[in-house]
Amino acid sequence: MKKNLTNIIRYIPTQTRPVVRVIACVVAFVLLQFTAAAQQSAEVKISGKVNSAQGGPLNGVTVHEKNTNKSTVTDADGNFTITTADNAVLVFSSVGFATQELSVAGRTSLVVALETAANTLNDVVVVGYSSQRKGAITGAVSSVNMADVDKRRVADVAQLLQGQVAGVTVTQSTGAPGDGINITIRGVGTIGSSSDPLFIVDGLPTTSISFINPADIQSMTVLKDAAAAAIYGARASGGVIVIVTKAGKKGKSNLDISYYTGIQKVANLPTMLNATQYMNKMEESWNNSGYSGTNTYTADKSRTDLSNTDWLHELFVLGKSQNLQLSASGGSDKVQYLISAGYYGQNGIVIYGNDKYKRFSFRTNVNANVTDRFTVGTNLQVSNSIQDKISSSGDAPGVIRHAFLRPPVIGVYKDVTDPTYSAVDPYTDLPFYSQNAAANGGSWNGGANKYEFASNPIAIAYFTNDKRTNFKTFGNVYAELAFLKNKELKLKTNLGVDLNMVHNKAFHQNYGDNDGGGSSVDQGTGRQNRPSNLNEERGQETTITWTNTLNYIKKIDRHSINALVGSEFITNYASGISASRARYGNTDSAFQYIDFGAYPQDLWNGGSASQWALFSLFASVNYNYDNRFLLQQASGKIIQASLQPITSRHFFRHFLQAGEYLRKNSCRM
Repeated sequence: MKKNLTNIIRYIPTQTRPVVRVIACVVAFVLLQFTAAAQQSAEVKISGKVNSAQGGPLNGVTVHEKNTNKSTVTDADGNFTITTADNAVLVFSSVGFATQELSVAGRTSLVVALETAANTLNDVVVVGYSSQRKGAITGAVSSVNMADVDKRRVADVAQLLQGQVAGVTVTQSTGAPGDGINITIRGVGTIGSSSDPLFIVDGLPTTSISFINPADIQSMTVLKDAAAAAIYGARASGGVIVIVTKAGKKGKSNLDISYYTGIQKVANLPTMLNATQYMNKMEESWNNSGYSGTNTYTADKSRTDLSNTDWLHELFVLGKSQNLQLSASGGSDKVQYLISAGYYGQNGIVIYGNDKYKRFSFRTNVNANVTDRFTVGTNLQVSNSIQDKISSSGDAPGVIRHAFLRPPVIGVYKDVTDPTYSAVDPYTDLPFYSQNAAANGGSWNGGANKYEFASNPIAIAYFTNDKRTNFKTFGNVYAELAFLKNKELKLKTNLGVDLNMVHNKAFHQNYGDNDGGGSSVDQGTGRQNRPSNLNEERGQETTITWTNTLNYIKKIDRHSINALVGSEFITNYASGISASRARYGNTDSAFQYIDFGAYPQDLWNGGSASQWALFSLFASVNYNYDNRFLLQQASGKIIQASLQPITSRHFFRHFLQAGEYLRKNSCRM
């Protein structure tokens, strides 16, 4: 290479040779860096073991590759296996131990020793209706590390749990923007029952947390064991996730603005057969099927109208996302406030942009110290999400499903000379439709077709028109009064509301080739969405929660007591209405409303309502002796009533836990 470079420089004018030499050296250096980076990015399988500093194996330690979503947990013997880049950095984390980072550096076997993080035992976490010091908790409780939230760039709060808490599984059935995320704690429970956890946001129970702006989260605590059910009842059978949002602090006013944008690209796609490979395989399969006579695929290999379509390449494009966060906070000794607003938008990776998601959020938090013993406050969140829903899983019509099934010999668009070509519907549908119809008296003959009936995924993406809107108001007002000389006894009342309003509207436009099916009034129309139809539904659900607690915290010498009694009343009312029409003469967006469909034979409507209430009494006592001996007792009685039909159910939960915190110094009594 050096000799070739010398020969090239020989023909360059003398006065410019120094500059050319510098440029050549820089280019060579950059190429070497890229080569080195490519060599370092190879993936390796890492096996290892995690022990405590004392040498015992540690179970449930989270091992994840830094700045990625790859993670695993150690087994009962402390062993783990993970596939990472050979230059990756692995992060080892577990409750009660200091987080440790270790570079792989080409190694395939690791042994890690985690030191006890004694200082984390003094962290305060929210458990149930009160807060406790982490070191004084006897149950299975894990806190999510919120230090690197800004670096993770997640769209949904649930994604903050990925790879952060042992025993918590976060999955998403599809990668479509706005699609739900499933959270499972301790695995799936009873067959046929829900394993979803209960979410407590600022003291209010809810069934979803996707409406929360991730930038507003102050802390997340996961309650894993059965002790949570003693307070929350059967609702906590799948575990509890307690979320506390940010609040204003005393001090100078602050204005924070953050923005990021990014792109998404589909990766690790399988290599699909091209037209030649496909026809060879079809010819081979016909021969192997035992048919007699002339192989029809052998004859078709000489056709001049075969395309060479990579349907996955045609379907996927670059996705884009952007996030904007604004917040103002501050306060004095009397009043503290925080106001935040956020916007998140994402365009999916499917062509035509009919898989979008937008979320607008606004939150205000105000706390006022009316006197040194009386405090009031409010925390209100408003969010509005708009999702362009596209079928991207294995269901019908399923754009990805059909992209895998549709033969590559069929093109995306019909030729303009095709007699069935239309400017409003230029997409191919049934395989070689015009030729099939011409050979069968002008009508489609499915029996004469030799190719997969799969739909055109590009046409599905183009004609998809399914918008789903969710407006949510979530918040509370509270008042707290302190009693006794040192304010050891506090009475708190909290009134919360969870209001959901949904509006879903899907217009299914008729398109595709006429296969001769359908009712007599639909003769001549395409086989897809026959006839064109509109489905629309609106619903509202309101949940009111009123919670009252009396909390006593007292420390006498080495003895600490934290006692809580309370009651909670929840009432829920939901109602919905839906309607649909079919056979739209004009499919323009201005006419995509219920009244413009055919009448009266194509009109359907429905509506429903439900109501239930829940009343519970609960109590808990936590005793701590000298930060060494711990005792926790919790119990609760829940009365649940449903008004459709009228039924009543009673539950009683009781749980007792004890533990001992062994310190390095000698035992003192």
